Amino acid sequence: MPAFLVKHIKPKECYFIRHQVLWQHKAIVDCGIDIDEQEGAFHLGAYKGEELVCVASFFRQRQAKFSEQHQYRLRAMATLSSAQNTGAARALLNTSFQILKEKGQDLLWCDARIKATGFYEKLGFQKLGDTYSIPIIGLHYLMYKTLKV
Repeated sequence: MPAFLVKHIKPKECYFIRHQVLWQHKAIVDCGIDIDEQEGAFHLGAYKGEELVCVASFFRQRQAKFSEQHQYRLRAMATLSSAQNTGAARALLNTSFQILKEKGQDLLWCDARIKATGFYEKLGFQKLGDTYSIPIIGLHYLMYKTLKV
């Protein structure tokens, strides 16, 4: 299994992979998220050699369905098709778990596309509730991972 370097990146560095994998229906310049620059937000990229192959964004955002005070939200996680099932996304999320624990966070949650739920479950996420639809994108589950024992 190849080793991946995971590091902090700027929001605009996420646009290409967000566009390729998640939002082909948008122009690449519109692949930003309105809260990309909010206080506490951070973005991670997984590199295979010099190539950025996986990105994800993390935001200090509460989901009312959880009682934990210190929550972060995972958004726009995407891996290039050439790097899927290689461990890049796992390496990226494992790095994020450590960062979030160091920040004193209790919970990480996300809106997970149906096809990604098995991946998230392998990393300790759990589903909450039934599926729901996000227009244009499709069916999702609310998923979460407890970060503190």
